[in-house]
Amino acid sequence: MTPAALELDFERDFEFPPSIVFDALIEPDLILGWLAEADVEPQLDGCYDLVWLTSSSYPPTQGMITALEEPELLEIETDNRGEISFRLSALPGGPFGTTTRLLTTVRVAVDAAFVPRVKADWLSNLDQLDGLLRGHPVDWANWDRDRAEAWRGYLAAAGGR
Repeated sequence: MTPAALELDFERDFEFPPSIVFDALIEPDLILGWLAEADVEPQLDGCYDLVWLTSSSYPPTQGMITALEEPELLEIETDNRGEISFRLSALPGGPFGTTTRLLTTVRVAVDAAFVPRVKADWLSNLDQLDGLLRGHPVDWANWDRDRAEAWRGYLAAAGGR
């Protein structure tokens, strides 16, 4: 039985201008601070490969950038995480005069039993992005101690176990 295609949207506001948030989506050193170890060629059809650091059960992800409009849009097709789209829009306000609304859309074929995990992963990832932007990158060696409880909360709220 083939899993059904699923589209999930996650919207988050960050108190930083879009150029700063965009850099955290495209620069490997910054991606490491919130998402995964990354090898990125920041160009159309460039690679966007990720090595997940929260669990050895996640295989590495090979991706390709399919849309790139700095600092408003980044879209990636992956071999095992579906399609990921980051849309950034500037809003007035915040300590820098401009904030960013980030709409993250994940399109993936996944068995219904794994939907809560996908939701928990992305909600946790966006928390980690916020932490990075505020000067607190993920300490991957202590992820379980520092972040697993919040992830489990997201999992429970999404209907998972």
